Amino acid sequence: MELELLTPEAWVLEQKRLIGYAIRFGDKRLAVSTIHALRKLDAAELIDEGPNQPCHAVVVVAKQGSRISGFGFASGNGEDGCMVVVHPEARSLGIGSAIVQAMIDRIGHLTCNVATDNTASMAICFRLGMTAVSMHRGPTGKPTLRFERRTSNGTARPRHSDFVPQ
Repeated sequence: MELELLTPEAWVLEQKRLIGYAIRFGDKRLAVSTIHALRKLDAAELIDEGPNQPCHAVVVVAKQGSRISGFGFASGNGEDGCMVVVHPEARSLGIGSAIVQAMIDRIGHLTCNVATDNTASMAICFRLGMTAVSMHRGPTGKPTLRFERRTSNGTARPRHSDFVPQ
């Protein structure tokens, strides 16, 4: 498996294909707002401005040979949108974990929201040392965990606007 961080130029070429891939292989688990964030991603947000300047957004594509086996997207440290989609035939091979780790490495801090019935995505988050910091109702009304991978000087936000009280 090979991981590729898309450049702005590569994003322009691959955008439509990756949106279609997300819709086709996302198993209807992706929020409409996340697909919308992917659609409106401006290529300039992917520009790498140097080692101490994390990118505003990242798109990571995993390939096996010339075939896409999965991809991930995060914008605004995951606040504006975050998703990982792995082809059904490539699941349970560590591809999702590799994609998320590459996203964290690229943007420095990652936040994502995972519905509690999506155990595969929760397992990836926990495997990579992400912390579940709150629970809220997701866009479909399901209980959803907010995960964060904290940086040394970052703090987790303990509440979401749809926080579910205990």
